[in-house]
Amino acid sequence: MAPKRLRESQAPSRRGYDPNWKVMQKTRAHVVSFENYEETAKEITIAYRSALHRFGYVHGVGIPDGFDYPGFLAEFGAFYPGPSGNVIEDVKAEAGMDDVYYGSNRRALLPHTEGYEFTDLPPRYLALWCVTPPAGAGGETTLFDARDVVQQLPAADRQILEREVLGWVSSAGLRRKGIGQESVHPILETVHDEQLLRFSLNNIVLPAGSDRVELFLERVRQEFEAGHNAVSYERNDLLHWDNWRVLHSRTAFEDPQRHLRRIQIRHWSDGRAAAEA
Repeated sequence: MAPKRLRESQAPSRRGYDPNWKVMQKTRAHVVSFENYEETAKEITIAYRSALHRFGYVHGVGIPDGFDYPGFLAEFGAFYPGPSGNVIEDVKAEAGMDDVYYGSNRRALLPHTEGYEFTDLPPRYLALWCVTPPAGAGGETTLFDARDVVQQLPAADRQILEREVLGWVSSAGLRRKGIGQESVHPILETVHDEQLLRFSLNNIVLPAGSDRVELFLERVRQEFEAGHNAVSYERNDLLHWDNWRVLHSRTAFEDPQRHLRRIQIRHWSDGRAAAEA
């Protein structure tokens, strides 16, 4: 059965642009400044961990050139390679790939968690840092903490999401490149007393009669549209989130020079071999 599809026009749109947006977002509690990091590393790290725990994501700004991102992120868990086979992946628009749904092009992405199609556990955390921000509008990463939505589910709906095993497939772009994966999992799972949410709007295989699942997907989509946070990048910015509770997507952009780097951080119970950056 083909994955259920959602029109890309339903992806989060870029809101009306405010020229003070970048200044405003840096006053928010999930934003942590790394200025004077060498002198105040302990205090900054405490604030960073606190924001990650409280909001499910944290945005590091004011990071100096030469900062050791892998060294800093290694404190949150072991790494493993992404789809490219590299531990540190370059996220750039690839030529000739704008015609498919794919993370490495310039089109908008729908809300999702990462690694829903993995046979094993998906990454616990994802981290992106900015090498070259895009010129012009778009290219923001949009984030939404879905924990409250899940916790407010009626018991009967939660049981369905925990019990019903569904099919998941990689994006069309990864499948075109021959590195797609597929798996079967429920949407909700408990791993060592921690809640794991898998989520996709267009790469999930829904059998007939999955009405309650479809209602959940639509509710989360609406909540994401109404409540997501759009993060614009400046050079050296670091964005880090809990992939088991936070959905992410991307707004469309034009500048092919936009360049991020990404690391996937595994859960401590993940039995796959870790890799060094």
